[in-house]
Amino acid sequence: MSRKWTRASLLSHSRFHFQPFFYYNGWVALKRHFRDLLKKVEIVLVRPLRPGNIGAVARAMKNMGFIRLVLVEPVDPLSSEAYQMAYGATEILKRVKIVKTLSQAVSRAGLVVGVTARPRKGLGGLIPLPKVVPEILACVTRQRVAVVFGSERTGLTNDETALCQRLVVIPTAPDFPSLNLAQAVMVVLYELWRGLSEKIIVPDRTLSSSQELERFYQDLEELLVQIEFVKGRQGRFILSDLRRIFGRASLDSREVRILRGILRQIRWSKRC
Repeated sequence: MSRKWTRASLLSHSRFHFQPFFYYNGWVALKRHFRDLLKKVEIVLVRPLRPGNIGAVARAMKNMGFIRLVLVEPVDPLSSEAYQMAYGATEILKRVKIVKTLSQAVSRAGLVVGVTARPRKGLGGLIPLPKVVPEILACVTRQRVAVVFGSERTGLTNDETALCQRLVVIPTAPDFPSLNLAQAVMVVLYELWRGLSEKIIVPDRTLSSSQELERFYQDLEELLVQIEFVKGRQGRFILSDLRRIFGRASLDSREVRILRGILRQIRWSKRC
């Protein structure tokens, strides 16, 4: 038997922990609000090799209510094979965004999450997927989140993982941890959908965009090279460590501007 929701009962319900939304029906409020949250999650596929996998990802997205698909250097993304595998979800393929680099794909995201099964030296340990779901859902209450998947053959490169503030792993049997691309996407989307039933803590600030962070990292690297703090291969590891440190800080735009201002002042003082 269906339950008629009043505004008061909706706001007191354990699943609804957001600011009030005034709709005539509580379930409509929940559905619309959840749908608006999912619109802010971008699924980014880097150099996907098989059109069928792109189509299967689109269908998985439709199953879980996600709509934003971004492709970086895809192979024939709109082929008949892709549309075949996207049966029932072809509108996602028609709206797909295609870019040349990962930095372009994630430039507007406040949080970039890379999905990988391989630990990377200098980037810290991999976070199990369930542990990062609350952070992703909290972030999308205010801004976009990009979830990045690498190529079927090679995964994400070191330069691409450097663009991610969080690196997550899908827990699997250790003897065979490799997942098909579409399977991996479906698991992540299911965990995010399931997380909507839990309490979501709305953050009190908006994080800096990936584009703002990359400008800061570029300024930082230029200064450290100039003062000869980073050199050669070891310098690359130090820069990766610094990215991890600042990534954990979850900087907002004002904080990034302050740090860039400090770097500019140091450069100016060095020239004097």
